[in-house]
This record gives sequence, C-alpha cells and structure tokens, in this order.
Amino acid sequence: MTKPSETTGQSVPPIFVFFDWYNTLSTAQFWDSILGDRDHPLAGPLNAAVEDLFRGRKEFVRAWMRGHVTDEQAIASLNLNLPNGYQDDYLLRELLRDCRDAKINPAMADIVRALRDRAFLAVATDNMDCFVRATPRALTSDLRIDELIVSSSVGALKKESPERFFGPTLERYGLTPADAVLIDDCADTCQIFRAWGGSAYHHTDPGRLRADIAHLLL
Repeated sequence: MTKPSETTGQSVPPIFVFFDWYNTLSTAQFWDSILGDRDHPLAGPLNAAVEDLFRGRKEFVRAWMRGHVTDEQAIASLNLNLPNGYQDDYLLRELLRDCRDAKINPAMADIVRALRDRAFLAVATDNMDCFVRATPRALTSDLRIDELIVSSSVGALKKESPERFFGPTLERYGLTPADAVLIDDCADTCQIFRAWGGSAYHHTDPGRLRADIAHLLL
C-alpha cells in the first residue's frame, strides 16, 4: 500500500507516522479557558482540584486514560461546588469545548503538513474519552489526520502494550511495526516502540525534529 504524492505524482514507501499529542503537538490542558481567566469564580478552586487530581491521584488518572473512569466520574471526583447560576454539567461542557478548541504548535503543524502526502498520519495519545467525544478541530479540519488512537478507546496506554495500542491500526492498513514511526516527548515510550520493531524520535523541539526526520520530508 502506498500513498501518492500530489506534488510529484510519485509514490513513497509505505510508512505510518504516529504523533503524540500532549507536549508534542500541543501544550493545551484541560479547562484552560477557566484556569487562564483569573477573574473566573472557579479558577482558584478548579486549579487546586486539578492539581490534586493529576499529581496526587495518578492511578485514578491512569484509569481515566484507560477508559475505566468516565469524564463525568472524573469531574464528580473533583468535589467542586459550582457557583449559583451554573448548570450541573458546566465543567463537562467546558472540558469538551476546550478539547475541540485546543491549539497546535504552529511549527509542529507545519511538519505534519509536510508529511501529509508522504505518509499515513495518526495522533496517538494517552488520553481520556473527552478527546474522542470532542476531537480537536485542528486535527480534522486543518491537518486532516488519517487516524486518531486514544488510550481510553484502546483500553491500554502506549507503554503498556504497543501491540494493543498501535497494532490494530497498522494491521488495518496492511503494515507492520517496521513501517511505522513514532514521534513522542516521552523517551521511555520511544524506546519501547523501537523494541517493538518500529522507529521512534524523542521530540524535544520542532527544529531538531525536522532535522531528525529530514529523510521523510524529501
């Protein structure tokens, strides 16, 4: 299976590039619209609750990322009292809205576009169901990725089982790990992906990444 290049009319070797999301394509965080507004009545309480969740209850967060905890259950666990006039589903609606509106690093977006006609592209993320329910518009409308792989749908994190996480997508395209490239900010995940049989690049900044994958951009 090959993917034609619209610019040259030639084909390229079959390859699938998996991009990590957080700290690779984007630095957007949950509830940025609230936490970034100092005048918002929930900014302080929500910041403290989110800090406790992600730093103090890591196993609960991992269960959320594996799909064992719903978005609604995670929000309920924050134990926040909403101000008068706020509907009960306010935090869920804001969570989903922020996911849809999440921005991508422009330099990384340029790299994705450069690969657009050279390879099959996927975002592969250890993330929650909200990322599936409200996929960032930039991934579908602008970058037009081919696949979205989310741990909450797969039931496993990337480091736990590359075969379970990435394998079904590659099989569907008739490819193997040897045909795949992972770009991720986690060095351990990159090493595990290489041990599985793929290639991986530890992402630290777009300039270095562009140099590392120059052979894919030719």
